[in-house]
Amino acid sequence: MREVLPDLRARADAGEPNAACRLAAEMEYCDRLATQLSNMSEAMRPANAQLPPGTQMAPELQAVMRQSQQAMSAGAEHLLRESAHCEGVALVDASRRVRYWRSAALGGNVMAMRHYAVGNAFRMNETLENLDDLRVYRREAETFAQRAVAAGDLPTVMALAAARSPNRPFRRYLLAQAVTPDRSQALALYLYAQTLMGDDPRFSPSRTFVDQAVRNLEQDLDSTSVARARAQASDYQRRQPTLAATVRGAPFGHTPDVQRQECTPP
Repeated sequence: MREVLPDLRARADAGEPNAACRLAAEMEYCDRLATQLSNMSEAMRPANAQLPPGTQMAPELQAVMRQSQQAMSAGAEHLLRESAHCEGVALVDASRRVRYWRSAALGGNVMAMRHYAVGNAFRMNETLENLDDLRVYRREAETFAQRAVAAGDLPTVMALAAARSPNRPFRRYLLAQAVTPDRSQALALYLYAQTLMGDDPRFSPSRTFVDQAVRNLEQDLDSTSVARARAQASDYQRRQPTLAATVRGAPFGHTPDVQRQECTPP
């Protein structure tokens, strides 16, 4: 990473959306690895501690402890191999990373639109560092989400539909905090999701969930609201009837992070 970083950063700072997406994803990847290595190191301390002389331990417990130590060691070795990619790369502050995601989204990178709109660019352990950026996010989140929806990005369609639905889970993700609940809009988005999924077997579990969500919302709404939702869904379908090329799955619930490989390579 350190070999391509100067050129990648220069391109991102010059406003190239794909470069900004890849740079933000690389920064996120390296930051996550550093955190995982630190956590692994702390977890291995008690596992590697020596018992006092003379301590008796059942053979079954000894076997369990050996298995635990072996699993931790294998995990640590894997993280160390992965972290070689980030060797010599200085971590950046949370706000700067978020702004690269936003820059990529502004430039039209669909993966960055998704990552930023659903709130994944913000980490819970960095909330206070991102207060100013969260104020900006609150104003813009719906706009970015709608742009990704217009591009046929199914994960964003699902995320915005869930955020719009009044029957949201107890934990309100950032997008749900930035938009107003609206059953008719939620229904329109779920209907559009059905069209995008079609009969593709990759989406079978998600399709079952969406079909049930559609039935529930149609029962809750009056005929006028259902008609409005169907008209809105038809409008989505007319503008973009097929999936965005970047879509690989259709999760419901929490939208997975965009991975560095999903951004255009440097």
